[in-house]
Amino acid sequence: YGTVALKMAAAILGKLHYDVFSLPTALVSNTLNYGRAQIQDTTEYLFHSLGIWEELGFSFSALFIGFVLENAQAERIYQYAKEEKEKGSYIFFDPIMADHGKLYNGLQKKDIESRKQLMQVADCIFPNKTEACLLADLNIVPNSFTLHEAKELVYSLVEKGAKSICITSMKIDEIPCIFLYEESTKEFHTLPYTERKLNLGGTGDLFSSLFIGKYLQVKNFLYAGEWTLQKINSILDAFQEKNHGEKTIPIEEYLPILD
Repeated sequence: YGTVALKMAAAILGKLHYDVFSLPTALVSNTLNYGRAQIQDTTEYLFHSLGIWEELGFSFSALFIGFVLENAQAERIYQYAKEEKEKGSYIFFDPIMADHGKLYNGLQKKDIESRKQLMQVADCIFPNKTEACLLADLNIVPNSFTLHEAKELVYSLVEKGAKSICITSMKIDEIPCIFLYEESTKEFHTLPYTERKLNLGGTGDLFSSLFIGKYLQVKNFLYAGEWTLQKINSILDAFQEKNHGEKTIPIEEYLPILD
């Protein structure tokens, strides 16, 4: 119940004319912002499926790694991503584990280490501010950064193995923004946005899915970020006009905005 994660990514990337093959790390009854949820561990299914994909010689132009349930999953996915990367696949990773200065319920400090491992194989990561700080081993998550502090955070992530980075919920000099770092050019880009009075799940998934779809088309990091922010604003404008009561965005309704 609710449109996040695979459901969000498959809808967006399918609309952008990609063939999407989904492999769940867990089945979740509803989004976590309802307070209770049933989470079914699909580790055994995941392992068997990856084995069959390898036997059949399947290969992918890109992998998008999201929520990881346990360290064993992270290790197996890391090995698979490493093999695919050697074949030319581009690896994206959203290190889903924390927000608002703390880990999500049920996650522990050891889960940070599994995300660090996956960060090292990824070509591009999409942490929010809290996740970026945890991956960089910072003890405090500042409310706002100076530009120098934001760059130091990125440099710390790069030292730990990150390549290109999109931090999706920064404040730099008190201005909300997306903060981009592109490995190939060593350039930083700050994309300011206006905060809205919305408490929606799945907006991070919306950002990363749109960004991935556009980046794979144009191979331009800054343009992909600017296009993504523009489309998110248009989707949220339409969502607010309809005054939905949903706790996530029913994205299928707004896919024509991407035409």
